[in-house]
Amino acid sequence: MERLRLPGRPQAIGMDMDSGALKAVQVGRTKAGFVLRHVGYHRLAPGAIEAGEVADHDLLAAEVKNFWGAHSFKGRDVYLGVANQEMVVRVLSFPRMQPSDLRSAISFEAAEHVPMPLEEAVLDHVVLGADPADPDSDRVLLVAARREMISRYASAVRVAGLRPVGVDFKPLALSRTTLPRDAALQEGAALLVDVGTEMSCVAVCEEDGPVLAGLVPLGSQDFAQEISRLASIPEDEAEEQLMNPGIRLGFEPVEEPEGEQDEAGRALLYDIRRALEGVVGRLAGEVQRSIEYYYSQPGSREISGMFVSGEGAVVPGLAEYMGEVLGISSRLGRPLERFAANESNVPDGQLEVMEPVLAVAAGLALEE
Repeated sequence: MERLRLPGRPQAIGMDMDSGALKAVQVGRTKAGFVLRHVGYHRLAPGAIEAGEVADHDLLAAEVKNFWGAHSFKGRDVYLGVANQEMVVRVLSFPRMQPSDLRSAISFEAAEHVPMPLEEAVLDHVVLGADPADPDSDRVLLVAARREMISRYASAVRVAGLRPVGVDFKPLALSRTTLPRDAALQEGAALLVDVGTEMSCVAVCEEDGPVLAGLVPLGSQDFAQEISRLASIPEDEAEEQLMNPGIRLGFEPVEEPEGEQDEAGRALLYDIRRALEGVVGRLAGEVQRSIEYYYSQPGSREISGMFVSGEGAVVPGLAEYMGEVLGISSRLGRPLERFAANESNVPDGQLEVMEPVLAVAAGLALEE
């Protein structure tokens, strides 16, 4: 699952796909830094992707082809993001060695940590830096995925007329955008949560990069389904309500101005908040498990902040509410702060609304 690099690549395109939508970001580089060249968003037909895997190869290929034809991306080389529950993420320690020797050592050691035949797996790794328990060793983040899963994504994209030149684990891509550049992590750590459609990516980062990455099987579709159930409204209407500015999740009581809402409107908002607070509470509980696992590891640090992105991050107050539940300072991730300018097809105002949703796609496009 290595990020294959092409020499002289002037503009990169990151493509993030899940069961809900296809998001693509093209990035260029100037003397001032990275700039946005083109942005695309497309709602996927149901059934193309399920649980992070290609469920209908031909349907996904057709969707990608139609999406590409509706946009003006330059070139056809794309970097893909993948994430599902069968992927394996481990932090291992190896004596410091040359990169070629490390690759061989990882291939040998992986057999003890990857619960699938290695001939059926694709391995990737990130060197995190010195092991606090042994200064002569390095911590290495190992990621393993089923080769067939990777191949089906790559095949669908090729059939659509594009060329997949690299694949990355979504939480790793997330760490390149959502984590602020000025985050003070010399002695602490930061928590990244990207709330997708079906699942959420979780990563804990220290100054050398992500030291823990995982997935939670909850996302924005669970928000909409619970709203639909409690408020007795169609699911498509429940999806529209996710961006209702009147939601304002949080522990502080919400005071509605008199006359602004009729009784039915106030009752609907109450049901929406109740539904969201229940599901977000479950999501926070799963994230807490990741936090506790991180704290159980030798050399772990205090998590000083959380940054939230993804489809679910458009819910008003979601980042702050999750922070209150977990007892961690929290705010929306700002992946576009990594860019010196917006020279894309999307105006600044609209881009600001889309920003949390583009975190993974932008991270896939950024060079390491």
